[in-house]
Amino acid sequence: MVARGEGYPVEHRTGSDRRKGKPALFSGLSRRRKPGRRADDRVGYVDVYDLRTWLVTAAILTLSLLDGVLTGIQLHHGRITEANPLMRTILDHGGIYPFLGVKAMLTALPLAVIILHKNWALGRRAARMCLWSYILVSLYHIYLVMRMPL
Repeated sequence: MVARGEGYPVEHRTGSDRRKGKPALFSGLSRRRKPGRRADDRVGYVDVYDLRTWLVTAAILTLSLLDGVLTGIQLHHGRITEANPLMRTILDHGGIYPFLGVKAMLTALPLAVIILHKNWALGRRAARMCLWSYILVSLYHIYLVMRMPL
């Protein structure tokens, strides 16, 4: 065993973080001084999507088409009228298949923008809000269809 000062430097650390006077135990928790990227980093999108993103996207598109089909069933039975003037015009002039196609397109295009921004908090909130909206609309449609007389 070697005593202090005999060939080894004397330990001068005090146990506190030299940067802000914090204890050394917590020195790594808040090292970043400003948020964001470095000035020399390139900003871009990463087009790698996890399983959860694909499932949310598929669920939203599926629920959108379910909404269209259940709307078509209820329209056929005369229980409801289409409130959206654009979709009403498409139904009147083209029928149910163009209606479903336009509905899918009007869901898929904004959904693509939302999913493209999946790493942003606003994009994640928008995807969740869209999914929950379609879940509630689908449950309401199912309720209305179940109440229809046979």
